[in-house]
Amino acid sequence: MNLFEDCTGKALANGLAWFQEPPEWGFDQDGLTITPAAKTDFFRGYLRAPSDNACLLYVNVTGDFTAVTHARAHLVGFGDAAALTVRASATQWTKLCLERSPIGDVSAVSVVTNPWSDDANNELLDKPECYLRLTRSGDVFAMHYSVDGAKWRFVRTFGLVMPPTVMVGVHAQAPFVGGCSARFGLFDLTHEAVKDFRSGE
Repeated sequence: MNLFEDCTGKALANGLAWFQEPPEWGFDQDGLTITPAAKTDFFRGYLRAPSDNACLLYVNVTGDFTAVTHARAHLVGFGDAAALTVRASATQWTKLCLERSPIGDVSAVSVVTNPWSDDANNELLDKPECYLRLTRSGDVFAMHYSVDGAKWRFVRTFGLVMPPTVMVGVHAQAPFVGGCSARFGLFDLTHEAVKDFRSGE
């Protein structure tokens, strides 16, 4: 089910809610556009002051699931991103991002936090646009991305003991400078996991 169905303007539907509503956002016929404030991020560097002030549009999900979004972004500064996110608490969450690197490249970036954040860059993308997918089977998760929404490329799989019910949604971030914007064309959610995490099938 595309949870963006029935959302118009600033009217939310299908159980969606904001965790830290951004200053600028809205729905139109093409989906959701978010303009995050500068200096907003989700990240907990080891023994460093954490950032936990990004905006997240989420729905509560219990049990196994697969979430998919199509993200397109205007990425200005390092760390600017459009992301698909699963969150249990400030110290336990994960995100798959369409993100700008320090030298300006764009790639699929994964972060797992429990309680400190690791992060890893995946393959480079030709442009800041792709499908992102995050799936859960018990306490095992997997991340994939796709340029066409049909052929999925593996990013990572990992174990993470989370509560049965978690927040699942999309978020946009701008850790350093303003000017980033992110458009999410859909937010599709099913209550079953991808069968083969490695192949993505």
